Amino acid sequence: MKKFIAYLLMLALFMCFIPVYGYTPEITTPSAILIDAKTGKVLYEKNSDEKRYPASTTKVMTGLLAAEHGKMDEVVTIGKNPPLIEKGSSQIYLITDEQLTMEQLFYAMMLESANDAAVAIAEHISGSVEEFAKLMNSKANELGAINTNFVNPNGLHDDNHYTTARDLSSIARYAMTLDKFRGAVKEVKYTIPETNKQEERNYITNTNKLIWKTYDKYRYEYAIGIKTGYTAKSKQCLVGGAKKGDLELISVVMGAEGQNVYTDTVALFEYGFENFQNVDILKKDQIVTAASVKGSEEKINLLASEDFSIVLSQGERDKVKTEIRIKDDIERPVKKGEVLGEMLVYENEKEIKSIGLLSSVEIELPEKHNSLWWLWIISAFLIFRAAVTIYKVRRRRYKSRISYIER
Repeated sequence: MKKFIAYLLMLALFMCFIPVYGYTPEITTPSAILIDAKTGKVLYEKNSDEKRYPASTTKVMTGLLAAEHGKMDEVVTIGKNPPLIEKGSSQIYLITDEQLTMEQLFYAMMLESANDAAVAIAEHISGSVEEFAKLMNSKANELGAINTNFVNPNGLHDDNHYTTARDLSSIARYAMTLDKFRGAVKEVKYTIPETNKQEERNYITNTNKLIWKTYDKYRYEYAIGIKTGYTAKSKQCLVGGAKKGDLELISVVMGAEGQNVYTDTVALFEYGFENFQNVDILKKDQIVTAASVKGSEEKINLLASEDFSIVLSQGERDKVKTEIRIKDDIERPVKKGEVLGEMLVYENEKEIKSIGLLSSVEIELPEKHNSLWWLWIISAFLIFRAAVTIYKVRRRRYKSRISYIER
C-alpha cells in the first residue's frame, strides 16, 4: 500500500511538469479576443463580433490617424471646442488659443486619455470632429473593421458610436506597426512644458496599469501597451499588447467589471504564451527545391523570397501543409531573382500564404549561338579566299597560254 501511495505521489509530481495544452482561459468579460499581432490569427475569442461601446479605446484609431496624417513637431492652436469637453472626463484642460505641438497632444491623448486633446487633434487634421469621424470610419473599413462606426475621436458616449472586439483588434494590430504610435503607448510618464497659456504639465501618466513600474499590483512583465477605456455604459475596456520572445499578442476585453479588465487581459496573454509559439516555415534565401532548365541538364536552386512563420499550438502542427509549384518549360535566359515558382502554405486545408520561389543564379543564352555566328563568318571568309586563289591560278594559266601562242 505504501509503495502504491509513493507511486501516486511520484506520478502527481511528474504530472506537474507536463505542460497542459488546449485549456480555455477563464474570462469574466462578456466580449474578448486574443490575436497574433504578426498574422492576425485568432487564438481565442468570446462574443468577439458583439457590438459594444469602446469608450476611450476609440483613441487607438485617433492615435494611428494622428501618426499617419500629422507632423509631430507642428504647432496646434487650440480652438473653442476642446475646452468645452464635459467636466469630469479625462482631459488636460486646454484653453482657447493655447499652443501645443501635435506630439504633446498625442501623448496627452494616448497616456492621460485626454478627451480635449483628441478633439484638438481631430480639428487640426480634418477641420472638424464630423469630418475626422469620416476619416476614422474610412480607415476602419480599410482595415476590415466592418462592424464599427465612430462619431467622435475620444469615445465619449454616443449610442451610434460602437465597435467590436474583433474590429478593435484589427485596428490595434495596424496601429502597432506605426513606430510613433508603438513608441508612445509603452511610456508610463510624459511632461508637457510650459505653453503660452499654462504652466508645465508634469502629471501625464499612462492609464494602462499593466505597464506601471512603481505601483505594480497589475503590472505584467511582457506588456507593451496599448489603451484603456471606461464610461458608465461601456464599463471597463482594454486593448492590450504583450511580447514574449518572438511572439507578440494583442488582446481586447470589453465590458469588464472593475479590475477584472486587467486580470482577464493577463489571463489571455498567459494562455497565448503557454499554448502557442512561432513556427518557422521558411527563411528568406533558403533553398526550397531545384528546377530544370529546358534543353539542358542544368538545375537551378530556387530560394524563398521572404521569411514566413506561423503561430501554432502543439495540436495544430499536423494541420499545416505545403505545396510547391514550379513553372513549366523554364528556358534560357533566366535572371537571378526571377520568380520561377511558389510555395503554398495551407492550414486546415485553407490557403494562408503564397511565397515566391526565386532563381538563385543568372543563366544567359547558350554560347553556341554566338559560336555559330562566328563560324559562319569564318566559313564565308575561307570560301572567299579560296575563290580568290582559284581566280588567281586560272588567271596565271590564262596569261601563260597567251604568251605561248604569241611566241
